[in-house]
Amino acid sequence: MHRSLAILAIAGLFLFPFHPPGLAAAAGEEPAVPAILAAAESLFQSMKARDYPATWSVLTEKSRDTIVSDTDEAIRKAGGTAIPKERLREDFAEGGPTCRQYWEGFLRRFDPDDALERSRWEMGVMEKDRAEVLITHRGADRPAVLRMFREGGSWKVGLVETFWGH
Repeated sequence: MHRSLAILAIAGLFLFPFHPPGLAAAAGEEPAVPAILAAAESLFQSMKARDYPATWSVLTEKSRDTIVSDTDEAIRKAGGTAIPKERLREDFAEGGPTCRQYWEGFLRRFDPDDALERSRWEMGVMEKDRAEVLITHRGADRPAVLRMFREGGSWKVGLVETFWGH
């Protein structure tokens, strides 16, 4: 009996990095790991489902502020009617027309299945209120480092902090 448990434990060490991110924490793993991975996974799942209010809800405040500012700037540059930033923020939270247009454009360039189904997920550096999820796409030499932040007691995805290069 003990031998079969040892074999399963050893097999688990080799298989763990290839499991989908939503698995429970392995023995000895930090208690925050499942919450961090669940928050990261929920971003890509909500994008895939085109559930834009859910996408918005898992983003950091910095990401939300930057997206609102970038959208406001793009509307102004295109000669559109200015929308107050607070109204833009509400539109994104509610999944309104500006929100849908923004995320549909985003998803024309990014396939959430690349992260969900065609990548290996691993935990990177973890601190009290910051963490990194390493997402390595099949065939890639290096992982994308998804930056996560604890805000208001929940883990949020730093989309802007990860990909915008600000």
